[in-house]
Amino acid sequence: MKCRMCGFEFDETQLENRGCSSCGKHNCNSYHCPNCGFANSPELDQEFEFITKIKDKLRNRKSTN
Repeated sequence: MKCRMCGFEFDETQLENRGCSSCGKHNCNSYHCPNCGFANSPELDQEFEFITKIKDKLRNRKSTN
């Protein structure tokens, strides 16, 4: 996983307790970056990927017209 805040790449499966050390939330479904502590949500990454695909399709349609 690549942190959306600092760009640090890490293996989320290797994080103990999802990297939560002091966020105070329990079962937040986020992976905290071991470099900066930012909470990265896997669900949000999927949404961004979907939006990027839609934008690419629209761009391709516009360039062919």
